[in-house]
This record gives sequence, C-alpha cells and structure tokens, in this order.
Amino acid sequence: MEYTFGYDIENVLQVQDYVENNYEKDYYRMSRGYGDDCINYLKLYTEEKDVVLDELIEACDGEGKFEQ
Repeated sequence: MEYTFGYDIENVLQVQDYVENNYEKDYYRMSRGYGDDCINYLKLYTEEKDVVLDELIEACDGEGKFEQ
C-alpha cells in the first residue's frame, strides 16, 4: 500500500510514530520533503490489514491518495 499525505502535521506525526513503533524497518518506507517536519509519503511492504493504522490515516485532513 502507498499513501501520500497533506499538511495535517499533528495527525501525520501520529501515523509516523505508529508505523515506527509497530513495524520493522524492512516493512515500510517513509519519505519527507526537504525542510518538512513529518512524512509526506508512506509505502508498506505488507498486505496485512492494520485497522488502527487505517483509522489514523483516515483521520488526516486531505488523507491523500492510496494505491495497492
């Protein structure tokens, strides 16, 4: 799954913290733009459903696009 995020910094930071604390580094890739405080792109290398992560992502304003 791939996700792109807007500028809802507080909620995006929650997504970032959740992924860093609950996934091994080999299972995700995060990118942030130069000078940004939080991620603007997340790719998960797993097909398992994570309800908590989905809820955190949906809470972000302008949750952006996602692709499988």
